[in-house]
Amino acid sequence: FLVCCVPFTATLYPLPGWIFGNFMCKFVAFLQQVTVQATCITLTAMSGDRCYVTVYPLKSLRHRTPRVAMIVSVCIWIGSFILSTPVLMYQRIEEGYWYGPRQYCMERFPSITHERAFILYQFIAAYLLPVLTISFCYTLMVKRVGQPTVEPVDNNYQVNLLSERTISIRSKVSKMVVV
Repeated sequence: FLVCCVPFTATLYPLPGWIFGNFMCKFVAFLQQVTVQATCITLTAMSGDRCYVTVYPLKSLRHRTPRVAMIVSVCIWIGSFILSTPVLMYQRIEEGYWYGPRQYCMERFPSITHERAFILYQFIAAYLLPVLTISFCYTLMVKRVGQPTVEPVDNNYQVNLLSERTISIRSKVSKMVVV
């Protein structure tokens, strides 16, 4: 993102208009959307992973490997590229007038219906689904961490100490989830 998108965005301020041509207009906007989408999906996957580790701590030991992490990362990026393809269709150079004629890189839709559908699509794909998924995962984690532990039967000092330690750890995890 910093290499591909920021330099082009930074040139918008000192230059009178878009000077990089139609291909770069589409390409830069596409890369910006891909990175936004990948970030949202990655954060969602991370909360899913945290949830899995919290709810199924022993099962997760078998499934959380570097190979699985690589496969998930590749799938996230491929999915982000696919979900961002509508940007390629609607991004183009348009003529405008601001203290003289200028060229601008902007979205142009064939109709207001297309524009609304695109905005709704972006809202759902980059915001609503990730927020709902993350909320669900953290709710599940809080519910799991908040479940009562089995009370020790005897008054053995070590058992009581272990129980207190478990409560302390659960409290810390709950605080981490909330924050």
